[in-house]
Amino acid sequence: MNTEEADFIREVDGLHARLGTLEPHELLGIQEGADAETLKRSYYRMARRFHPDRYYSHEEDGLRNKLTDIFEAISKAYETLKNGSAADAPSSYETEPPDTGPPAHERAVQAEEQYRRGIREYKTGNYWQAIDAFGWATRLNPDKPKYWSRLSLALTRIPGRLKQAEEALREAIRLEPFNGEHHARLGRIYLKAGLKKRARTHFEKALKFDSGNEEALKGLEELGPPG
Repeated sequence: MNTEEADFIREVDGLHARLGTLEPHELLGIQEGADAETLKRSYYRMARRFHPDRYYSHEEDGLRNKLTDIFEAISKAYETLKNGSAADAPSSYETEPPDTGPPAHERAVQAEEQYRRGIREYKTGNYWQAIDAFGWATRLNPDKPKYWSRLSLALTRIPGRLKQAEEALREAIRLEPFNGEHHARLGRIYLKAGLKKRARTHFEKALKFDSGNEEALKGLEELGPPG
């Protein structure tokens, strides 16, 4: 380990230890009441520096977990100062990965490994771990619709995560718009949320692309005739 790496690890350790005591503006290194442009510049600077994807393969034990905690705290601090509330703070899978890190082919291999881990965790009922794994897959290779779809499915298993599940599935649909299964799952999310009109729209879209989709057929049966 060179001096630069050692200094960075000490920086991470120190910042991680202070996360619970720092005010949002202190965490982002700006003056209280700073303007929006200053806030944005500071957020992106820190997000690039402490993004866990950048150090995915680092050998230091616990570094990635600490970076994940720091990154999530940075995102929450940014949203708190931007909107006055952390309720809609972006999760780590919603933020674009940095433009530095492992080569593309290596990231693709790592993404598939995380995807397979997510499948295993999901099958055993470890939904939070599945979300973590699928989230890593989407960050490492955001162009795979199956990663977003599986992330959405895992999120539906956690109370209060339907909005995030919807956003993940919409990304899958953006990448693969004619996949009936994606639309059927989105219809199910809207049905759970009580948004019956949206649910019907996506169930019908699912059947347009896959006339025998069981999820869509079941959803329309539950909705009954259009009112």
